[in-house]
Amino acid sequence: MSIAFAIVSTITDEKGKPSTFTVNVPITFSLAQYGEFAVQAATIIDACLSGKLTSMEMCLLADLSGLTDNTIGAASDVEERARFKLRTSEGRPVNVNVPALNESLVVVGDDSLDLPDADVAAMESLLLDGLSVTGGTIIPCDLNEDDLVSLEYAREGFTP
Repeated sequence: MSIAFAIVSTITDEKGKPSTFTVNVPITFSLAQYGEFAVQAATIIDACLSGKLTSMEMCLLADLSGLTDNTIGAASDVEERARFKLRTSEGRPVNVNVPALNESLVVVGDDSLDLPDADVAAMESLLLDGLSVTGGTIIPCDLNEDDLVSLEYAREGFTP
């Protein structure tokens, strides 16, 4: 059995409190391709945050200085999360919880994320379809390297 490569993102809220989430990807790409994936993924993740994406750890450094709006919002809170529940090609559940959710992405009167919103749609596409990099496409997977193939829900959640 192979083990997937984990990309861990750290987000900080206005109180200076950090929180992390992890996306696993297959181990079949070069380090340069993972770096390319990280920078593209950071842009998509950043658009969904009211907190600041402060780092991504993956055995190489990803330069996040090019993010155009990577600031900490006045009401950012890492306890407010975008909760994505996905399924793999083998039917296993995978949860991705992104801290410091931008509240404007939540459907009014509901806890669902606004899936037609361009930023939320880009995040869903990142998780299910991956990102094109030089020489291929990196698609997130579970720890067994099974592709994420469906989204069960995307909604706001809170974690202490």
